[in-house]
Amino acid sequence: MAAEQPVLLSVRPRFADALLDGTKTVEMRRRRMRVHAGALCLLYASSPTRALTGALSVASLDHGTPDELWRRHGPRTAVTHHEYDDYPDGRSTAYALLVAAVIAFHTPVPLAELRRRTDAFVVPQSYRFVDNGELKRLLNGQAAELTAMTAQLSLSA
Repeated sequence: MAAEQPVLLSVRPRFADALLDGTKTVEMRRRRMRVHAGALCLLYASSPTRALTGALSVASLDHGTPDELWRRHGPRTAVTHHEYDDYPDGRSTAYALLVAAVIAFHTPVPLAELRRRTDAFVVPQSYRFVDNGELKRLLNGQAAELTAMTAQLSLSA
């Protein structure tokens, strides 16, 4: 099976930082993401940071009612129960992306630089797939590091 396309995942700066420092190991989503265990996700910290700050590898995905997901993953989401209650916005199903590993980039890549490197660069509202050519243009030489991280995780699975 061919490797899955990397994903550009847009998150608020507070949550990007929490994912990268390990205090957040579950990313909640209102909509299903079409990614699988082992997928590589580049982390784009939204405004005011507006930069590519790191990457994560997906351990697994989970779904259920918002209450079920809170019971299973609440403490690992880096939000209070009150904040979480506002998030599902009336949806009956919520989704959780569980993190296997993260890498913080030593030098984040600001939005202006991302657009300089790829004329058609688009910041996703939630997430979008990235082809390999675009991936190499977006990174500051971290491609080998990311490949090693995903290969190591594949070997340990």
